[in-house]
Amino acid sequence: MPSRHLRAACLLAIPLLSLPVTLAAQGDIRLGLGAGITMPLRSYGDVVDKGWMGNASLTFFPAASAALGFRLDGFYGRNSLSAISGRQTQVGGTANLVLQFGARRSPNRFYVFGGGGYVKTTNSSPNFGKLSDTNPALNGGAGFSLGARSLALFVEARYINVFTDGVKPQYAPLMAGVTFGGF
Repeated sequence: MPSRHLRAACLLAIPLLSLPVTLAAQGDIRLGLGAGITMPLRSYGDVVDKGWMGNASLTFFPAASAALGFRLDGFYGRNSLSAISGRQTQVGGTANLVLQFGARRSPNRFYVFGGGGYVKTTNSSPNFGKLSDTNPALNGGAGFSLGARSLALFVEARYINVFTDGVKPQYAPLMAGVTFGGF
């Protein structure tokens, strides 16, 4: 006879496994992959040089024609340190609201997004080794997608502000990529 814990785990697993199917039946889910450059802003430009960033996103619109959706972003970026040899990496995730404009059910749309999350910043150099810190962050941006419902290209710009003591990492990634939809 199965244990009480095994039965409870099964009862929890069944609804969680059916959640993606339920969400897809009710709306539009899009997976995005992109890459681009990061430009440091304000005093952060004295600390790091321009760098690069990769991004993966998962966006859900409650209905295929809905203008307001929810987006999860994960990103990894790297910049060279300006004053000394070394590099800075940023690994983070944000939860965002997305508002899209344009014809209903069209993937050719202008959109704006904004939200918050956490960013882990790691400085590494032969001079001092590795220093890491994880802090809250806010971001906002705008973009444009062009293509078909199942496959679209996008271009977007965003502003990321990480809340730290001292010099705040503030940068503007400019990214391009592809989204896959209709899941």
